[in-house]
Amino acid sequence: MGPMSTPRHRWIVFGAMTGVYFSFGIAVTAIAPMLTTVRDDLGVSRGAMGFALGAWALIYIVTAPLAGRFIDQIGLGWSLALGGLSVSGSLVLRAASQGLGSLWLAIAFFGVFGPLVSASAPKLMATWFPDENERRRGVGWYSVAPAIGGTIALAITNPVLLKWFDSWRQVLVFEATIGAVATAVWIVVWNRVERPTTTRVEPAAAGSADGSFRYLLGSSEIQLILFVAFALFFLSHGTSNWMPTILEEFSGMSPSTAGAWLAIGGLVSIVAGATIPAYATPERMHLLMAGLFGAAVLVMAGLLLAPTSLHGPIAVIGGVRGALVPLAIVTLLAADRVSVANTGIANGLWFSIAEIGGVSGPLVTGALADTDAGYEAALLTIAVIASLGGLVALRSHRRQVST
Repeated sequence: MGPMSTPRHRWIVFGAMTGVYFSFGIAVTAIAPMLTTVRDDLGVSRGAMGFALGAWALIYIVTAPLAGRFIDQIGLGWSLALGGLSVSGSLVLRAASQGLGSLWLAIAFFGVFGPLVSASAPKLMATWFPDENERRRGVGWYSVAPAIGGTIALAITNPVLLKWFDSWRQVLVFEATIGAVATAVWIVVWNRVERPTTTRVEPAAAGSADGSFRYLLGSSEIQLILFVAFALFFLSHGTSNWMPTILEEFSGMSPSTAGAWLAIGGLVSIVAGATIPAYATPERMHLLMAGLFGAAVLVMAGLLLAPTSLHGPIAVIGGVRGALVPLAIVTLLAADRVSVANTGIANGLWFSIAEIGGVSGPLVTGALADTDAGYEAALLTIAVIASLGGLVALRSHRRQVST
């Protein structure tokens, strides 16, 4: 690849992409603060709702690798626009659902084109930000966009939106409108900005060495990164979807109180995600990830062992996990077999493996909550998976030090 000039419109494009990612975060969290209301209206069990909530992540497993290749071939503009439209479409379909089956399909639709959003963001950073320090900061900043969207949804759904619209279905339609506006802004910006100037880099072809999944999976470094991705999404999706209900049914909080504590935790997540990745030098990144997994384990232990009066502050501390995703993306972009040419493919593979954890987290949490073991078993399981993620991150650090 020839030397890349620094695109002068890079931060404008970054801002437009971040807006779409913001709406992505709203879509991920949209049902969580209304979970009990939606469950009662549709007449489904906790386990069945966990199955529905994991539908988009299940589809992600198949579509994420295809999305990465699609982005490499078609480009960022149309890819991110299509992904943004799927955010709005999924929310509208959820609002129209009449039972478990239609809700599952509506959430699953989000997983068909949603990967175009999550995989476009790292691709944009790789192609528009040649400076490594700017890239690290940018990854941290864009990664907090879905956290901001989710935090706002948690904070205002019960005290504001449900009272304003008086229907969980109308709330979802309102949130779909936000996604449509963000996508329109992206389309306008993309068609007006000056693109990066560099010697052309052909996307890695499926049959080429660095364009194959086998080539990427042949790296022991990438294998460890992928296991951490699984553990990270098991933790993230399991807690983000169920924590409002856990605080209500296990800790005895009202929906508004639970939402308020989780909104504060969301602010912690935003700050952590925006700042910690900037310190993720090659020598530190795996240690930072291990430390954050350790913090997640302590949060689960606190919810299991501490008095319920402390569960709100403990849930706030859990917000530090917001730095895990940007840290994981930074480690992937720095991996030995990842280049600008195969960034889309690598990110598609990463999200595909990660979403196996994304499916398992909500499903296992809901299923265990329906048993006699209840939320105690669910929290313990999340703690075990987070512990494994931390141990693998430590192994990655030792491997890096020894080479």
